[in-house]
Amino acid sequence: MSHWARNVTNSRVPRIKICGVTSLGDARMAVDAGADALGLNYATSVRQVSSDVAYDIVAHYDDLVWCVGVFRRQEDREIISVVERDRLRAVQLHDPASDALLDALASRRVKIIRSLSTHSPALTERERAHVVAVIVDGAQPGSGVANDWVTVASLHFEVPMLVAGGLNADNVEDVIRQTHPWGVDVASGVESAHGVKDADRVASFVTRARVALALKEKGPQ
Repeated sequence: MSHWARNVTNSRVPRIKICGVTSLGDARMAVDAGADALGLNYATSVRQVSSDVAYDIVAHYDDLVWCVGVFRRQEDREIISVVERDRLRAVQLHDPASDALLDALASRRVKIIRSLSTHSPALTERERAHVVAVIVDGAQPGSGVANDWVTVASLHFEVPMLVAGGLNADNVEDVIRQTHPWGVDVASGVESAHGVKDADRVASFVTRARVALALKEKGPQ
């Protein structure tokens, strides 16, 4: 069974997201390859993007793809400050969102993607009213460790589901066939080093993912 949204327009939700983009050159590479979302990691990590680079990426590409600010273990006021500073129109939250944060993002018309894991795959009642998509990741996001695809395949949401966790060009087609997601999200699987994307890996991943997603597409647009 595919995971089709009932309360958002699917065509507006990205199908292929390249996460952990840390340079303008890598952003251009991903967009040229056909990705429709870029993940900008503001949390402390090997893929953390600098504020100047993030601002430039959003300024250059926000009209073409979703530039998604990724936040983990950060306070509400910091998230809102970054959203306003870098003019983000979409965020990915790894932690349950407070009512105040949901209201603040909604008032700024910021789209919310919620990152979940197979160990905790539920949205709060308030989140269900605001979240436009979910990403089901592994227990260690960005580690390259494969997700539990059998469990992922059993999950169903009222919004589009993207899958992540150990994806690369070699396995993305099989994962899509097994889990029937709306889209896919990748970071380490298209890198030559932490935070450095590889053009050939990005292009191969996007091409294979796009074909596999098209083959599995059965629901209404």
